[in-house]
Amino acid sequence: MVFLASERAISDVVATSIGGSLKRKHTSSDFEEDTLPSSQTKRPKVAFDPDVEVRILEDWNERNEKGLELVREEVRRGLEKHVAGDSTSYDQLKHLLTAKPSSDDASSTSLLRKYIVVLNSHVGLLNKKCSGLVHAILDCNWLVRDESFVGSYIRLLGSLISAYGGYTGPVLQMLVDNFVELPSPVVRYLDDPIIRRPQLQSRAHQCLKYLLRLIPSASGSLSSILSSSFPFSTNTTKAHVEYIRNLLKLTEYAPELKGEILALVTERLVKIDVQIQVDMEDLEEDIEESLVQNVLHNSQNEEDDGDDVADASDGESVSSEESLAGDEKHLKDLKESVGKMDAILDLLFDYYHPIFAKGSIFDIDDTFEHLLSQFANTVLPTYRSRHTQFLLFHFGQSSPALIERFAGACAHLSFDKTRPHIMRLAAAAYLASFIARGAHVSAKVVRDVFDLLGSHLDSLRQANEYACKGPDLRRYGAYYAIAQALLYIFCFRWRDLIISSDDGFDDEDILFDGRDLLWAPGIKEVMTRNIYSKFNPLKVCSPTIVTQFARIAHHLRFMYVFPLLETNKRLRLSRSLGSSSTYGNLPERETALSGKRGEAAFQLDAYFPFDPYHLPRSKRWIEGDYIEWKSIPGLDDDGRDEDEASDLDSQGEESDEEQELEEETATEASL
Repeated sequence: MVFLASERAISDVVATSIGGSLKRKHTSSDFEEDTLPSSQTKRPKVAFDPDVEVRILEDWNERNEKGLELVREEVRRGLEKHVAGDSTSYDQLKHLLTAKPSSDDASSTSLLRKYIVVLNSHVGLLNKKCSGLVHAILDCNWLVRDESFVGSYIRLLGSLISAYGGYTGPVLQMLVDNFVELPSPVVRYLDDPIIRRPQLQSRAHQCLKYLLRLIPSASGSLSSILSSSFPFSTNTTKAHVEYIRNLLKLTEYAPELKGEILALVTERLVKIDVQIQVDMEDLEEDIEESLVQNVLHNSQNEEDDGDDVADASDGESVSSEESLAGDEKHLKDLKESVGKMDAILDLLFDYYHPIFAKGSIFDIDDTFEHLLSQFANTVLPTYRSRHTQFLLFHFGQSSPALIERFAGACAHLSFDKTRPHIMRLAAAAYLASFIARGAHVSAKVVRDVFDLLGSHLDSLRQANEYACKGPDLRRYGAYYAIAQALLYIFCFRWRDLIISSDDGFDDEDILFDGRDLLWAPGIKEVMTRNIYSKFNPLKVCSPTIVTQFARIAHHLRFMYVFPLLETNKRLRLSRSLGSSSTYGNLPERETALSGKRGEAAFQLDAYFPFDPYHLPRSKRWIEGDYIEWKSIPGLDDDGRDEDEASDLDSQGEESDEEQELEEETATEASL
């Protein structure tokens, strides 16, 4: 005889076998009792029938009839038998949890929730021996279920990591995996409501927020998981943007991780940035030029709507990729990388903007401190970062206080003798470029920084001139870096170094009138003393910057240095006088941009990191922040002078073809 267990029939005997059957034994006296009054009726006798077959409900419809008590007993006995060596019921539990909601054998959400609730009450039994069931719980497709299930599931995870800290890593890893790839909303149980992707993402953050508040120490484990789960540089733009967007969302409810998260994003962005510069250098000039023209032709009539940049890397077919020639494949990868960097920077600008636009003083100060930390620890030591630093360039001009703070930080790094020599050179370049190019940098700040650099340059000269035997970049690299910074600032901001006259004439009228300009006190004297010192900075500084300075200084009647330049042509730098590339140029390896031959190896690189920004999508944030090269009346009237000025305006950049390639490939990638 077979009797299927039901909740009504077994409520008092469920401990015997999950289900059971009661059989009433009738005797001859039973029929006699039927004739007695109800008050005299005897209690019927019952007994278990040992021949009754007991089994767990297996049919889909039967299983959805299970009550909580039946599920509780099934789970308990399944766990106990697994420990004893019988894993049949245990494996059934694992299958029930991991079955796809849309599959034929999937349990209803209401029934599966009962199992989740019961597992929560038996969480003490889920030790290492039951790790397989724990992983089945983590593999459960919980995000697409209804709200009541999600709440029960989140509480189960909280109980699990509270009872067994060893499960914290796998639980957090499961949640972080949803930052890159979410389950499809289509794969759901038939009776469940449709859950949109934003809601799926919100549920993952809801769970993570609950766990971090429940177990604050979990932040330590989460930090390393976030780093190891970051998409590779070869992953798509969509993967990077989605992951970073989720990391930024995480900072809202886990402020203790904000610094680490922002530093992680900056570190990975810098790697992409630098790789793009390396790929630019690897392009042969003739191939590069033809490919650039092809890109310009193909993208001429396309419109950048700015909405689909995240999917720019996903629309290429495998067959077309295989058919690409080697150089075309290289260019395709380069375009994808540029589009990826453009999208990430746009996302970061969008994240920081509301903080600096309407955040509290505390939030602004804290966020800017994070930016300065990223600059000092990641951006500054990196060889030729090209675009990442513009986050600091833009937000560093949000207020006069932040302008002075960033300029002061760069000056401190440049003057700090405990810092590596290369970092001091780079800091001087960043300071000069920021002051020269920042549109919101006031004339007062320009003069203050120029005076600060001039004073420090004079101090270095006085301290070392007695032992100086001639220009020597290896020994006096910091001196030449500051000297070049002054030359560069002068070329761009000479108007701010002039004290305005009181006679109603502007500076250009005074120039045409043949009168001398009135310069801020001490500027001309400091420059003269150092330019004509034994250090001879015009011989070691970048020839392009030196030439432009000489032209402008002569035109403004500030200083006439052409005779010194002619003398310097007869002076040959050598290894005994000059320096190795380790000190003269920021990188130690040679590239198309840094590799030098002959005397150029002993001169400073013309590296100024805030040169024109060309990424098409994110450059909207820089508009109004940037000073382009301004022609000087009477000096830039002929084509030759304009070309030389243009050379100065693009110092530290790629070739013209590389600039066009960078802008056009990013535009095409964002379409």
